[in-house]
Amino acid sequence: MAVPTNTYTRYTAATNVREDLADFIARQDPETTPIISSAGKAKATQTLHEWNRDALRAPNADNAAIDGDDASASAKTPPNRVGNYCQIFQDTIFVSGRAEVVDKAGMKSAMAYSKAKSYKELMRDMEKMVVSNNVAVLGSGVAAAKATGLGPLIYTNANHGAGGSTVAHTSGVASVAPTPGTPRAFSKTIYDAAVQATYISAGKVPKAVYMSPAHKALASTFTGIASNRYEVKGTNQGAIIGGADVYVSDFGAMTHVPHYMMAGSTLVYGLDLSEIKMAYLRPFFSQKLGASGDSVKEQVIVDVTLRVEAEKACFKIADLSGG
Repeated sequence: MAVPTNTYTRYTAATNVREDLADFIARQDPETTPIISSAGKAKATQTLHEWNRDALRAPNADNAAIDGDDASASAKTPPNRVGNYCQIFQDTIFVSGRAEVVDKAGMKSAMAYSKAKSYKELMRDMEKMVVSNNVAVLGSGVAAAKATGLGPLIYTNANHGAGGSTVAHTSGVASVAPTPGTPRAFSKTIYDAAVQATYISAGKVPKAVYMSPAHKALASTFTGIASNRYEVKGTNQGAIIGGADVYVSDFGAMTHVPHYMMAGSTLVYGLDLSEIKMAYLRPFFSQKLGASGDSVKEQVIVDVTLRVEAEKACFKIADLSGG
């Protein structure tokens, strides 16, 4: 059949048909920051943020005093003073006068929308720094200061491939990158060895273990996980946790958390989040920049560093393939 002559169709009405543009903007990238959103917050008062770590001496079963003997001074060691540099994370937004006032889909103010987006992007930048192997950089008039990531800060329970190592961070800042070892596949044997080492050094195991999605999928296949049971709070039931997020080791239960920013990573982090803080020298803020034309300009800034207090309560498995 043919369209009757002079029929007014959609194709002839091209000049006065309104566009169909939904009044929202869909963000396609993940916005979550699993570690820094769960870690504690602290205040930094200098660009070099420092804290003390102390340790108990080894227990001594032969600690016995003679009745009536004079007391003598026991050997004491002072705490270790360690630190990390604050890092300035920033984003700058320029919006022209027209772009701010024209009618827009999904936003009223281009500046307000861009600032809200910048806050999320800077949070992601902070999270990426935390899971990295970045070392501390002092900074200067020509180089930016950088904070150390978790990689160099966890050393007591660092499980490496052959030839790999992490330098102990017992004073100052962690400025030496870990030495890569021979790559090896992630296995239950390696995982359990790291958990056991952490229990021996800290008397507990971390509650959260962060890993790449591929390593998380592999960890769910570890022999025996499906036969473990985990008591659900508020009930007497034992829930099967095979393939789920909770792994019950011989030393305690841990939650396996897949981390999208660790895709392709060679690392797995077991973290006691009560021992991890984000120390803010300057919390998130925005400031207007000087006008130099027909535009508005603002800069979004957060000045922060990573603090790992009792690093013995955490573990790191490095040099893993298949991440």
